[in-house]
Amino acid sequence: MTEKPHPGDVLYDTERRAMARRKAVAPWFLMLPALVLVLVFFGVPTLFMARMSFNLHFDQRLFVQGFTFEHYVNLFSNPVFTHAIWTTVQLALMASFATVVIGYCFALLVWLKPARWRLLFIGLALCPLLISEIAIIFGWWMFFPKNGLLSYALLSSGLIHDKVSLMYTEFAAFVGLVYVTLPYCFFILLSIFDGIDKRLIEASADLGAPPLKTFAEVMLPLTWTGILVAFSQSFIWTMGTYATPSALGPDTLWTMGFLIQEQMLGKHNWPMASALAVVLVIGVAAVMFITRSLQSKQMSFHV
Repeated sequence: MTEKPHPGDVLYDTERRAMARRKAVAPWFLMLPALVLVLVFFGVPTLFMARMSFNLHFDQRLFVQGFTFEHYVNLFSNPVFTHAIWTTVQLALMASFATVVIGYCFALLVWLKPARWRLLFIGLALCPLLISEIAIIFGWWMFFPKNGLLSYALLSSGLIHDKVSLMYTEFAAFVGLVYVTLPYCFFILLSIFDGIDKRLIEASADLGAPPLKTFAEVMLPLTWTGILVAFSQSFIWTMGTYATPSALGPDTLWTMGFLIQEQMLGKHNWPMASALAVVLVIGVAAVMFITRSLQSKQMSFHV
């Protein structure tokens, strides 16, 4: 019979190193199909888009092969483009902050409720995901106008004395963005809450801590990573979306998404549209990098 290798033997050490290598490589093999799809359908088009942003544009032709930084210079020197960038960032920040606050409160409510209520609330949160963005926009078109549901409800309750229209305002675009991104934020935060032992709240109360102190010193540190992830996801979504702010907001609400489609379809300037898209991608990547850095610091601090 062949003797099994013992600790300290050369064969034993070789088998251990081989097993460690297999364990290290196994996750990459499992992720390989997804990585290939990402590289083929996202990586390669992104490279083509980056190359397109340096091409020339003289007349009504879509582009002319060449190399120039003119589009990036124009992007940060033309007030139209700089204002659109600032408007997009500002709207995304406000919508993301509101989404995190509402999603956090909703997730906390679902987490604290008994199990029989949980399925009902989760089904309610899934409703926006079961409807297309276009259908959601049509719904807001029936809610915000002067003869819409909101104006009728406010008039019936006596809060206003004349019909009011919030359609085609920045507030309508803000509400639409929050509504679209809220489910993603909610499920991210709920998954974080599900990993917390509810007895920690009871222990904090038993030690005499008021609810606000329990939230600040117990719940907030434990859910900080989820807040960062939810905020980054909401910010990324609202930065890149085009249909909702364009359909609900005013004509003066020029976002980066609006300018990208205008440059590509209206002015047939593909290099400028690509430059706008590249800046948008870089901004999103920067947000993801900052969020990841804050997560690492927070986790290492608590450990």
